Amino acid sequence: MSEPEEVKEDAQLLTKTLTFGLGNPAALKSKTAELVALTDTQRQAIYNGLRDASTVVARIINLLNSREYIRRIMEVPEELINQFKPNYSLIKGPLMRLGITEVNQVAGSVLSQTFALGVKPDFQGDHGKGLLLKGERQIPLHRTDGTHPIPQRASETRLFKADNDFYIAMQVFAETWAKGLELPSGWLAFPIKVKPRDKTMAGQLLKTIKGEWKLKNSRLMRNPRAGGNRWLGQIVVAYTPDPFKALNKNVVMGIDLGVSVPACLHIRENGTPLKWAMMVGRGQDMLNTRNLIRSNIVHIIRALKSKDSPLDGKARAVYHDKLRDLRKQERRIMKTASQKVAARIADTAKRHGAGSWQMEDLSPDIKADQPWLARNWAPGMLLDAVRWQANQCGAELKMVNPAYTSQRCAECGNIDPKNRRKQADFKCMACGHEDNADKNAARNLSIAGIEDLVKDFKAPNGAVQ
Repeated sequence: MSEPEEVKEDAQLLTKTLTFGLGNPAALKSKTAELVALTDTQRQAIYNGLRDASTVVARIINLLNSREYIRRIMEVPEELINQFKPNYSLIKGPLMRLGITEVNQVAGSVLSQTFALGVKPDFQGDHGKGLLLKGERQIPLHRTDGTHPIPQRASETRLFKADNDFYIAMQVFAETWAKGLELPSGWLAFPIKVKPRDKTMAGQLLKTIKGEWKLKNSRLMRNPRAGGNRWLGQIVVAYTPDPFKALNKNVVMGIDLGVSVPACLHIRENGTPLKWAMMVGRGQDMLNTRNLIRSNIVHIIRALKSKDSPLDGKARAVYHDKLRDLRKQERRIMKTASQKVAARIADTAKRHGAGSWQMEDLSPDIKADQPWLARNWAPGMLLDAVRWQANQCGAELKMVNPAYTSQRCAECGNIDPKNRRKQADFKCMACGHEDNADKNAARNLSIAGIEDLVKDFKAPNGAVQ
């Protein structure tokens, strides 16, 4: 999705995508960067315009995808291709003839990004190879329901802070359309929703604003799950990671396994806790990919078990072979996801010199204790991947009894089942400390000798928790 040619300038440069919620937009005077409040009528027209822009971008990408597919299948010579570089102005005519007049209200900078951020990714990697096998795959079609991302170049994206709030501004609309709404320009400024306790996101945005991280491109997208006019923002940044440190046994990293988040990390240097705790991976993203295969597996199993199924002989054997291949593919997805999480864990440890890793020991009865985790995640694969990474790094991996680590307050040490109110919410009944439950557990697991602290804890009535 980002521009690889710029990243190649520095072999150590990495890219990262930041996603955040957005508030109601304001108009922006492009020359003075002054925010202008919108009327209800203007705001509603802008939301309608954003959905129209999303639809136009998706339709242009679908047209360009068809052209790119034909070009590659027909093996058009490169010297001929270079004479016809992608140009959104060539697409506007056909769209206008199709009655899609909304294309005139979208800024040219948005339309020019449709090829770089919309078409190229569909034809890269293994996905592109399968796509170009005749009869194997259909041409990818992007949704035209107003939820497709609206891409934008870095030069037409501004990130700034005003009145203690972060803002992202983009040139979305054409100037002529903006004047019809009595807007000062085609630029919109959205307040970025950053939770007060989310120091990680705030720090990353500040680094981008100061220029420590390079802004590559940005996107706007409507959140279909939230309903209404709820929009999300994305920016792609390039940065140079901190150099690796020599591993030190006195630097302890706690690793907590989660449900919605595969792992959560916290580090203590010589007993001093770092201010942040980091979540690694997003279980839902992996599950979405896995479910695509799981639905096919369930469909085949039902067909094989059905009494009225016409499958017999060779057809039944083919279905059994396909079922076996799908299950292998499912295992590969789970293994790859686990390896990616473990690699992120190892990378964090090396950047902070964590030579001692403490991870909760998996219960032999995990299927009964945490059926959702066992059924959907595959904690055994993740444990194997983390163990392999620890061995490669030369770190010591210690398995810790997870008893009460999720109920213990990392601030005051109080242990109470009521501390953990929900799956992700933690509030200490003694000191009032609030935190994400997984982060709190990771802070406990990063304490050397945590098992003894839990065992020796005395409740106010003198009983051992």
